[in-house]
Amino acid sequence: MSARQKIVLGLILITFGGMIYLSYRPTSILLFRVLDVVGLMPFIEDWRTMAFHWQPSEFVVYSLPGGLWSAAYILLVHALLEHHTAVLRITVASIIPMVGIVSELMQSAGLLPGTYQLTDLWCYALPLFILLISETLKNTTLWQVFSTASVVSN
Repeated sequence: MSARQKIVLGLILITFGGMIYLSYRPTSILLFRVLDVVGLMPFIEDWRTMAFHWQPSEFVVYSLPGGLWSAAYILLVHALLEHHTAVLRITVASIIPMVGIVSELMQSAGLLPGTYQLTDLWCYALPLFILLISETLKNTTLWQVFSTASVVSN
């Protein structure tokens, strides 16, 4: 996939995640107060009225947007750092998914406010897992590092 295709797909994922979020999340969230202050709430309310006819599952409303944004971030970083080393691409692309994973784990331990959801954890982790597999399969050096680490640990 070219850098341009990754950027386009990343922007599409951000858009879909945002549309789901704006359509179905409770309006008590800070984002909606900000949108009200800048005068966008009448448009958002019209959009929410149109979207009301379809009631998606809780997974779509509460977990999927984070996964879409995690995947979008990975794609965008990967495209922007295309000519850098695989280690740098993976490191930078891992930041947002790891923040999501750690925050879910902290919620599960009661160390961070919020509702722990295993589906949220999977939605943050799956794009990262796909990135790691993809980079490992196409980069012999990384493959050697992982296989050497496996042999050393045994």
